[in-house]
Formats: sequence, structure tokens, C-alpha cells
Amino acid sequence: MAEDALAMNHAARAPAHRTGSNWYSEAAADLPPWLRRVALFALAYQAFFALTDVGLYLRPELGAGVLLLLMCGAGRRPWRELAAQPAVRALLVLIVFVIAQAVYVAVSVVPGIPLSAQLSTASKLVRLAVFTCVTGWWLSLMPRAIPRLVLLMAAGLLLSALIYLPWTQIDALWSGRMRSDLGIPENLNGQLAAIGGWLALCLSMALWAQRRERGRGLVLALGFLAYVGCFCLLLFSQSRGAWLAFAAVLPPVVLGYAWYLRRARGGLGALVPALAAALVSGLLLFAARDLIVLRFAGSETVVSEAQQAAAAGTVAIASTPAPPAVAPGAPTGPAAAAITAQQTQVNNKAVSVRMALYKLGMEKWLERPLLGWGLRTTPSLIAESRRDMAGQHHMHLHNTYLDALVGLGALGTLLLAAAFALLLREALLAWRRGLMPLAGFWALAGSVGIVLIANNFDSLLWRFEYGRAPLEFLFGACLAWGLIRRRRDAGQGARD
Repeated sequence: MAEDALAMNHAARAPAHRTGSNWYSEAAADLPPWLRRVALFALAYQAFFALTDVGLYLRPELGAGVLLLLMCGAGRRPWRELAAQPAVRALLVLIVFVIAQAVYVAVSVVPGIPLSAQLSTASKLVRLAVFTCVTGWWLSLMPRAIPRLVLLMAAGLLLSALIYLPWTQIDALWSGRMRSDLGIPENLNGQLAAIGGWLALCLSMALWAQRRERGRGLVLALGFLAYVGCFCLLLFSQSRGAWLAFAAVLPPVVLGYAWYLRRARGGLGALVPALAAALVSGLLLFAARDLIVLRFAGSETVVSEAQQAAAAGTVAIASTPAPPAVAPGAPTGPAAAAITAQQTQVNNKAVSVRMALYKLGMEKWLERPLLGWGLRTTPSLIAESRRDMAGQHHMHLHNTYLDALVGLGALGTLLLAAAFALLLREALLAWRRGLMPLAGFWALAGSVGIVLIANNFDSLLWRFEYGRAPLEFLFGACLAWGLIRRRRDAGQGARD
């Protein structure tokens, strides 16, 4: 009996590749099997609900919270390994700064806003930092599960589309008369669709290069369909910032990935999925030409109103009024359209309002350039700016980097940038060492590029839970490869 128990214990603690499972690396061998299984389930839960908000208390960060509790049951090893990471140390400094600054702002800068409100808003950025570390450590034990978890993220996005899209009014979506509503803000919807489309294309290119992969044809077809679906969702979101991010990032990253594949294996076969995606994208753009023209229409009117508002020192916006009834003898056709355009004020997301918000943000940052006003104070600064918002309240400046400058000051913004730069450095070093798969590196590079560009046009980095969850997975993957690299240097987990 004792020998049987000893054999069972040895089997439970054996390396993953000897137990028949391909989910875990050797670094996970010293953890109890139940702990690994629960952690894998929590990661799958977090991934599946990362790109959607279906309600019913199915919040993605619940999975990250479970992973944090499981880390507490894994002994001192997770904390020791994380403490050795420069990126984690930078995130810890950022967390301390954000909390201390929230207290300082509530006491000395804006005492009218309670400390609890300042800490509540600051906790969003703190959660992004903490859950990035937690997710990254568990992913480092399961690097083979990362592609499967990405597929789960795509499945969650598909579920959101099935639930929310008005399937009986698809023609209205294509013509631009209706915008898609996936339960999340449209700009974030566009960013997530752009990331999903890029990941699907990257998966297709990687599988096309591996001609002997089992089940390759089926996964290729699914990946291509996923790209088409994400591209349609990107168009339906009508987010110009997400469109620009996708158009700016995709061509150079695809060419860079194809170049490295050609150096490694020879030939340009990896470009076949990209060329097919480009052809289908062109056809979809032609089909949605009315939507695109409508989204960009009226730019001259918007710029003119922005100039008038800047001269007057105010921005007047209001909800678009209902078109009045046509009186007998009233002009029709182009003349009537011109009159209606002159009578219609720009909505709260137009270029004129955003330019006014950018100008306000720079003014407020220059008043407190080093330590900032606090993340919770930005809505109050906008409300007190004497810009006439016609009863509509803007909670942010429609630019993540400007929000960070105003809220955290130059010092906090530099800490934030340094922390994320160190996270990306971990992925780069692992790739250069040959530890990180080529497709995985370029998938991360394209996703990060889309996030960085899209956040120039809205404040999406930490504001929403369903915006933080995919970033926790994205930056967590960067951290995971850094942990794998350090274990390899220490002689542990040689077959991660």
C-alpha cells in the first residue's frame, strides 16, 4: 500500500509530457493536480468572457480573482519568481504611486471629491497591473495552452455577436443607419474586433506555414471565417480610431512576419492567407461603402464648427433634433439637405468636441504637470471648464495618454510607460532567445500596436473591465515568456 501511494504521488508530480497532458510545462510539476486544473479552468473562463459583456455576473475578472487566490495556495514560489521580474517591480512602483497620489489628491488638491471615489477609480489601473502579474505567472506554467485560450477569446466574441447583433436588420448595419451594439462601447468594440481579426489572420498564416500540421485544413477554414467575422464587426462598430489602428498596423506587421518566415523556412507561402484576407477585405469594404462614406461625411462642416467654437471659447453640442415636417413650397433635394446640415449640431463624439477636450487636457496638465490631478478628477475638470456640453457629461478626454498626463502627471505617466515597455521587452527577449514561437511574437506585436493606436482616440486602457481583461491576458503573455526565459536560465522547466 505504501508503495502504491508513493507511485501515485510520483505520477501526480511527474512532468506534464510524461503524464499524457500537453497543457502544462515541467515548471508546473511541483503543484498539486487539482490546483493546476482549477487554474486552467479559471484561465479558460477569463479568456472566454474577455471580449464580451453578456451580463449575468459573468465578469472576466472573476477568473483573474480565482487565479490570485490559487497563487496564495501555491506557496512562496509565485511571489519569489514575480519579484525577480523587472517589469513586476515597475508595476509595483506604479501601484504604490497611484494609491499614494489618490490619497494626496483627495487631501490636498481636490478635497471636494471623497477619498473613496479617488481610490475606486485608481483601483481600476491597480487591478490591471495586479491581474497582469497573476495571469502571466499562470500562463508561464501553461504556454501550450495560450493558443487554445486565444481561440476561446474568439469564441466569446462570437457569442457576443450572436446575442447582440440585430440579425433581422443587417441591411441597416451595412448601410450605416444602425451601429452594432455588443453590450460594450463602440470604440472598444472596434478595438476588440481589430485585435480578434489580427489574431485570426496570424493563426491562419502560422498554420499555412506548417504544412504537416494535423487538422490544418479545418482550423484554417475556421481561422479565415473568424477573420471575416471580426472584420465585419470592425466595420459595424463605425469606430474610426479602430479602423485607423487596424489599417496602420496590419500591413507592416504582416510583411515583417512573412519576412521572418521566409528567412526561417524559405518561400513566401505565408502570404497566401494574407492575400486572401486582403481580397475579402476589399470586397467587404466595397459592400460597406455607404457605411464608410456616411461615417466620414460632413468633415468640412465639423471642422468649420470646431473653428467657430475655438474662436468663441466654447463648444455647443446637442442631440440631433428630429427633422421637421416639410412645409408646402419648402425647398427639397440638395438645398434642403444643406439647410438641414447647417441646422444640425455635431454630436458629442464629433471632431470639434474632441479637439476642445484635447485642448482642455493640455491646459489642465500644464497647471499640474508633475503629479497631476488624480484619475477621478478628470470628469470634474471637464464639467467645470465652461464648455457648453448641452447636458452631456464626458467622463474622459477621449485619449488614454492625455488622460494619464492629466490624471497621473508626467511622473505617473512615465511609470506607466516604463512598466508596459518592460513587459514588452520580456516578450522580445524570449523571442530572440528562440523560446517564444514566431507566430506568438508577431501576434503580440500586432495586438499591442492596435491597442496603442486605438487608445489615441478614446480612453480604453483601464476604464472598463471588458477592456482590461484582454489586456491582462495580452500583457500577461509577455510576462509569462519572461518567466519562462528566467527558468530556462536557471535550468528549470527545460521543455517549457
